Amino acid sequence: MPDLSFSTARSVRDYLAAQEKKSLLRFLTCGSVDDGKSTLIGRLLSDTKQIFEDQLAALERDSRKHGTTGDDIDFALLVDGLEAEREQGITIDVAYRFFATPKRKFIV
Repeated sequence: MPDLSFSTARSVRDYLAAQEKKSLLRFLTCGSVDDGKSTLIGRLLSDTKQIFEDQLAALERDSRKHGTTGDDIDFALLVDGLEAEREQGITIDVAYRFFATPKRKFIV
């Protein structure tokens, strides 16, 4: 029987080593009210496959309840986590989001 803990540890080390080699890009969004800043960040997270299936299911539910995009997914809700933000359709709290692609790490 193979030693799974050894192979797991090696996989983790390999993953961490690969992450260290990636360049880091920090960026921010700015704009007026309703310009789509939260939607842009939510869409980036979605397009880079950073959303788990359970998060996507919750997002679909929340979009039906609070969303402002009709029957479509409201990607702004990924960033706007406070209940007051969802009810009012605005971002109140400043937040960082981290994600990665095969070539780069990002902090928004």
